[in-house]
Amino acid sequence: MSLIVRNVQIISPGSPLHGATEIGIDQHTFVDPTALTNATEIDGKAGWLVPGLIDLRINLREPGLEHKGTIASETRAAVAGGITSVVATPITDPVVDSPADVRLVLERAKESGYCRVFPTAMLTQGGEGNHLSEMAALIDAGCVALAQGNRPFSSRKIELNALKYAQSLGIRVILDSESRDFAEGCAHAGQIGTGLGLSLNSPLSETLGLAADFELVDATGVTAHFSRITTGASVARIREAKAKGLQITCDVTLAHLLYSEKALADLDPNFHLERPLRTEDDRLALIAGVADGTIDLIVSDHSPHETGAKLAPFPETERGMSLVEGAIQLLFQLDQKGELGFEQSISAMTVKAAQVANQQQLGSVQYGHSADCVLFDPNGSTVFDASHWLSAGTNSPLFGHTLSGHIVGCWINGRRVAT
Repeated sequence: MSLIVRNVQIISPGSPLHGATEIGIDQHTFVDPTALTNATEIDGKAGWLVPGLIDLRINLREPGLEHKGTIASETRAAVAGGITSVVATPITDPVVDSPADVRLVLERAKESGYCRVFPTAMLTQGGEGNHLSEMAALIDAGCVALAQGNRPFSSRKIELNALKYAQSLGIRVILDSESRDFAEGCAHAGQIGTGLGLSLNSPLSETLGLAADFELVDATGVTAHFSRITTGASVARIREAKAKGLQITCDVTLAHLLYSEKALADLDPNFHLERPLRTEDDRLALIAGVADGTIDLIVSDHSPHETGAKLAPFPETERGMSLVEGAIQLLFQLDQKGELGFEQSISAMTVKAAQVANQQQLGSVQYGHSADCVLFDPNGSTVFDASHWLSAGTNSPLFGHTLSGHIVGCWINGRRVAT
C-alpha cells in the first residue's frame, strides 16, 4: 500500500530530506510523494518524522532467561520507544556462541519479534574467555558483530588472538573495557557511595581497561566499538585516540546521560547498573562527548528483570535498568533541558548507529532507503505506569512519570506497527 505523510517536519540528520515537510512510502521504501497516485494520506499535524531508532545494545533475554523477558516482549517495548531495529547482546543462558544459537535468535525474532533484530555472538566459547568461538561460521549465520559482553578474557593474550582473528574476517568487535583488578563494586568510588557504605567501583576500572584495549586494537587493526563509556576521563582518552588516527567508535547509555551517582541517594535498586553511575561532572562530560562527536552512539543497554530481582538490599540486587520503552521521549527530555540537541541525539541513534551496525539502508529518511520511521508529537506527552508497561522488566525508574512527547505512529519496512 502506498502512503503519503504530509504536514510534518522531517528530522533526519545528514539526509537531503532533512527539514522537508512530506514523504512517500511505497514498496517498503521512502519515495518522492509527487510520484504517487491514489495513495493513502496521513496528516502529521505538524509533528516530527524521524528515522526509526537503532539501539546497538539491548538484552532480549531469550533464549534461556524468559522469566526476565522474551524477544516478543522486549521488541514490542522497543517499538513503543520509537526503536525499529535492535542489536541484541549475546548474554543469554546459555550465551550465544554457536551458529545454531544465532539462527535460533533470528528464527524467534522472525516469528514473534515486533522490530528488526540483529544478533551478536561471543568472541570466546561459552563466553569463558579461554577458547575462540567459530567466528567465521557465526558471521555466516547472521551476526553483525562479536562481543564478550561483561565476561572477561582469561588473559590479554587470548584477547589479542581474538582481535587478530576478527580482523582477518573483517568483523567488528564490541568491547566492554574494564580492568579486572578494579572491576568490583556496585557504586562509583565517590562521596555518595562511600557515605552509603556501598562497595566501590573506581573509574580506573574503565580507564585502565581502555588503555590496554587501545594498544591491542592498534596492534591488530581490528574494527572496534567501545561500549558503555561512563567517565569524563574515558571521553578525553577516546578523543585523543581518535585524533591520533585510531579507527574506533564508542557509545554511552541513556542512563549515564540522564542520571549521576546522586540517583543512588535513596538506594533505589533500579539504579544498580553493570556500569555504575558516575559524578555529575562525568555525566556532563559524556553529554559533551556526544555533542562534539567523540561519542558516536547512544544505546539503551536495556536490561529487563523480574520484580524479585530487585527486592534484595541494593548491593545484592541484579544489575540493570529497563529504559527502552521511553527512548525517544528521553532523548527529547535532554533537548528540553538544554543539555543535548534533539538532532544530535537522534543522529547518535539513527544514521550513525546504522553505519556501525553496517546497515546502510536504515537510519535515514531518504528516497530508496527502507521505510523505517516514527511520527513524534513534541507537544504531546506520555505517561509511564505499570498498567501500560510492555516490557517484561519491571525495573524502571520511569514508573509514575510523565514525559513530554508522544509517538503517533511507527513504521517498519513501510508497514505500520502496532504495540
